[in-house]
Amino acid sequence: MKNFKALKPYLLKHRLGIALVFLCAIISVCCKMAVPFLTGLAIDHIRAGEYEISTLLVIMGCLIAFGMLFRYAFDYILGYIGQCVVNDIRNDVYAKLLRVPVSFIDTHYHGDLLLRLIGDIENVQTGFIAGIGAVFEGVTQILVTLVFMFSLNWILGLVVVLATPLSILVSRFISSHNARYFKQQNACLGELHAFTLETMNNLEAVESYGQQEAWSAHFDEISSRVRKANFKAAFAASWINPGTRLVNNTIYASVILLGSWMLLTPESFSWMHVTFTVGGLSSFLTYSYQYMAPFNEIADAYGEILNASASLKRINEVLTSEDDIDEGTLPLDGKIDYIDTRSIQFGYNKDKIIIDGFDVDIHLGKKIALVGTTGCGKTTIINLLMRFYDPQVGGFFVNDQSICNYPKKAWRSHFGMVLQDTWLAHASIRDNLAFGKEDATMDEIIEAAKKAHAHEFISRLKDGYDTVIGSGTNLSTGEKQLLCVARILLAHPEIVLLDEATSNIDLRTELALSSSFDELMKGKTSIVVAHRLSTIKNADMILVMDKGRIIEKGGFAELLQNNGPFAALYHSQFE
Repeated sequence: MKNFKALKPYLLKHRLGIALVFLCAIISVCCKMAVPFLTGLAIDHIRAGEYEISTLLVIMGCLIAFGMLFRYAFDYILGYIGQCVVNDIRNDVYAKLLRVPVSFIDTHYHGDLLLRLIGDIENVQTGFIAGIGAVFEGVTQILVTLVFMFSLNWILGLVVVLATPLSILVSRFISSHNARYFKQQNACLGELHAFTLETMNNLEAVESYGQQEAWSAHFDEISSRVRKANFKAAFAASWINPGTRLVNNTIYASVILLGSWMLLTPESFSWMHVTFTVGGLSSFLTYSYQYMAPFNEIADAYGEILNASASLKRINEVLTSEDDIDEGTLPLDGKIDYIDTRSIQFGYNKDKIIIDGFDVDIHLGKKIALVGTTGCGKTTIINLLMRFYDPQVGGFFVNDQSICNYPKKAWRSHFGMVLQDTWLAHASIRDNLAFGKEDATMDEIIEAAKKAHAHEFISRLKDGYDTVIGSGTNLSTGEKQLLCVARILLAHPEIVLLDEATSNIDLRTELALSSSFDELMKGKTSIVVAHRLSTIKNADMILVMDKGRIIEKGGFAELLQNNGPFAALYHSQFE
């Protein structure tokens, strides 16, 4: 229950509603519990020959009606509060995922994060909110029932109360051994969601390599572990109810025997000043059953609460994770004329250096190209420049200030980036192109699409610029890349970052795009990561990287003439 603290701020927002829930529960239980008492009075009246019990029946009918009304209000308000709390938590978790460092996303399975955002939050609603509501109602019923039982027969009431700890001990003993099963269950479900999401995102690769059977077998293996974890959790939880029912039924049988004995031999208990009637015994038996029933319901709810506690812990891990560090406070006005790079050292894992001593000056309007073999650190430089990660040593400096001193939002507003992997939202093409410039006019959008040579294929689509991507559009990878290029052309950023931006575009389109890129980069700083070295012939500076170091730099013709690493890399593309 220590995880419940994470839920407290959300519940405090609904203090009035929670108070109404508790009030409705108390009134509903009191109305329900008063009916057996009146029933016992009616039985005693009939047994004494008094058959006029209409008044009692009317009162019982009113109590039942009021009890149903307040029970409905209890369920309605509790359900409303539960959904509000779930909505607040879901919004906070989503907002948190937008604020965490990129490293947090990179080190967690995306499917598992999705499960925390959806499945675990629903578990909190059904477990903590509904479960705790059931617990409170059950506790209220127990307390009210005790009042009626002791008013009828304090001896039998004492017997029931003294036997109660046995039921609680059985429930706690079983529940204390169940928490680990719910933890295993959630962990396995997270792994299953992650693997399924990975499969859906890479289905074409799986099919193209004929790996359907292998991945299906892997899925079966994970699914089997989920099945076993689910069974263990369900089986462990299922022991609570039978265990408590066995104890409660034993108590119920004891009450029947002792109560019957008191009726048959009243003289044996006269010294205790206890009077008992048939109606009283009937009422007491009803109360003893209703007294023990909440323990079963509480036991069932406790299993859900355990599951919700495990889910809430996973949610709290996201909510309490550190936000992306942004200590920048200095204003960043005007253009960035010069970026000074000073001896950068960085590794995603501190024990393994990816960038070692990167040192270069980046001037306004210059085109810098990064080349090298896979894994040499080209894309990492882009990540560091965009401050998705910060170097352990050194850094980028603007106006003699580390870029860490500027707010990330202000710093990134100077950049436009096109990556090798396209990202387009499930929205219209127009909205996707205006993603970086929301106030763009339709004429500006069309002009950017024309420069990116995307207007022609967009016009062929049924709904043109209103076509919703993902709704059967079947755009090719190259066409999606053209849309990304058009998006950056529309945003017209000051510094352009191209990370294999033309890797999925055919050579003819690439040649057509080169003029647009040249126009885009006039007077702007551009940093290009390229594998096809023929695309960077007009670069002002080419940096050849190997194992995180700059091993050669210069112009295209100069590097070819030097016949060094760049020349070897260039000629290898034609072998």
